[in-house]
Amino acid sequence: MAPRHPAPPYRRLQAYAFDPSLTQQLDTALVNQATLKVPWEKTLGRGPAGEYVEVVDYDPASGCFYEPVDLNDPHLLAQDGLPPSEGSPQFHQQMVYAVSMRTIRNFEKALGRLALWRPLPGSGGKPDEFVPRLRIYPHALREANAFYSPEKRALLFGYFLATDSAGPGAPRGMVFTCLSHDIVAHETTHALLDGMHRRFTEATNPDVLAFHEAFADVVALFQHFSLPEALQHQIAHTRGDLASQNLLGELAQQFGQATGHYRSLRSAIGRVDPRTGQPDPGE
Repeated sequence: MAPRHPAPPYRRLQAYAFDPSLTQQLDTALVNQATLKVPWEKTLGRGPAGEYVEVVDYDPASGCFYEPVDLNDPHLLAQDGLPPSEGSPQFHQQMVYAVSMRTIRNFEKALGRLALWRPLPGSGGKPDEFVPRLRIYPHALREANAFYSPEKRALLFGYFLATDSAGPGAPRGMVFTCLSHDIVAHETTHALLDGMHRRFTEATNPDVLAFHEAFADVVALFQHFSLPEALQHQIAHTRGDLASQNLLGELAQQFGQATGHYRSLRSAIGRVDPRTGQPDPGE
């Protein structure tokens, strides 16, 4: 029997607009909880595992698999997925799926074609083998790191305890890189760019790897501007002066603070000169 109604174009999933640390601040708590619209996948399995990505939640440090989330559960469909939570592995799975799929969709809209992952090299004169899914490991490392592995065709996210030298106001306890919107978008961009041009991972000169990093940063920054509530909040906060220090120009704030940087990991604006109150272009 044919369905009475067509499938919706999008699946709505809750996520952090930036990272969990901003939920602890009164002025950013509300705008930090975003609802992302990702392409609807009819055959989405537990994990989640869909057409483009497969979330595999194995924690090698603990030697355990976390129960995979089922985003087709009627109760989760009715409430836009799980609510943001630092302590729920299932929300971590939802977060990496939602942000990566949204990044993929943005690439496809810009390119006008489907995104492809880096194929496996053929052996014995055989053609390269198509890779249908990018694997995502939300708890792959117990260290302050996250990266895209061209060999594994996978994104690996780490988790770690915030350093004691993080400074006042910095996050304490366990920090999960998979809960940073910026880090997930950044690493997904590495995978997408590698699928478009494999030679860009070869350091034939310093500019090649620098391009990979810069391009991934720019994509993560631009995704801030596609979050309506966060964008409106920051425009109001800066009175329309987006050249001043603001969240839209900051990347991985929680990660940067938790590793002792006292601020975000990278900034498109730079430091504010205390003498002039203007961004310091020298940083």
